[in-house]
Amino acid sequence: MKEIKKNIVLFAGTTEGRLLAEYLQELNQPFVICVATGYGRNLLEDICRPDHAGCMEIRQGRLDVTEMEQMFDELRPGFVIDATHPYAVEVTRNIRIACSGRKGLRLIRCLREPGIGYSRPGVVHIPDVGVVHMPDVETAVTWLSSVTGNILVTTGSKELSSYTRIRDYEQRIYARVLPSEEAVARCRSLGFEGRHIIAMQGPFSEEMNLAQLREYGCAYLVTKDGGAAGGFSEKIKAARRAGAAAVVIDRTGSGEGISLDEIKGQLKEWMDHEKKGSIYG
Repeated sequence: MKEIKKNIVLFAGTTEGRLLAEYLQELNQPFVICVATGYGRNLLEDICRPDHAGCMEIRQGRLDVTEMEQMFDELRPGFVIDATHPYAVEVTRNIRIACSGRKGLRLIRCLREPGIGYSRPGVVHIPDVGVVHMPDVETAVTWLSSVTGNILVTTGSKELSSYTRIRDYEQRIYARVLPSEEAVARCRSLGFEGRHIIAMQGPFSEEMNLAQLREYGCAYLVTKDGGAAGGFSEKIKAARRAGAAAVVIDRTGSGEGISLDEIKGQLKEWMDHEKKGSIYG
């Protein structure tokens, strides 16, 4: 009997997402990649090619729960992988809701290990000297409004509008964002211009972070804990060397999920099970 392979839907946009896409490609497993932006699509287009048997399509755009449900109705996947950014709380919630109640559909969240300076619930944590933890962007903005000095914001363009509440933000803030037309356009629409827009693709080395902190005379570096893949420790080390305070926006939620290697193992087991079922079922 001919083997019938169920589709996999991979929500990507991270380093882990690309690594999982490459893994699925190696296994010749049919899958569809979902990304939010054109920039994310460009980073994955070399994987989805006609001469590759795995990736069938890259779908671009931010989806709400209803749109995800419609996609699942169309593709009827047997496996959904959430490999979105650790801070993409809304997307992760939408994926979970869209998958709930679907018989035979398995959902796994790829959990990126936190970097240094991040405390998990229930773990005793001694704050690093020069590291200020904030529960969210709004709280960080309020705190930064009470201090003086230039600020290197490395949390991307999506939440950049919140920082415009800071007095003289056009002079004080240097925004480091992805080198996409969308990100740069958003910066300019908010009043950022010239040297205050740093459009570069990370992750960045400690030396690059240090050079930028010194070049722009920044007393603060705002970051999220993107773990090792996001160059988090390099930011913290650079801030220390520059004499700048690292303002860390802590992760929200319980941090449920499994590691990249664990997902690979479960994918292989699932595929072996599906193969046996298609042959003997």
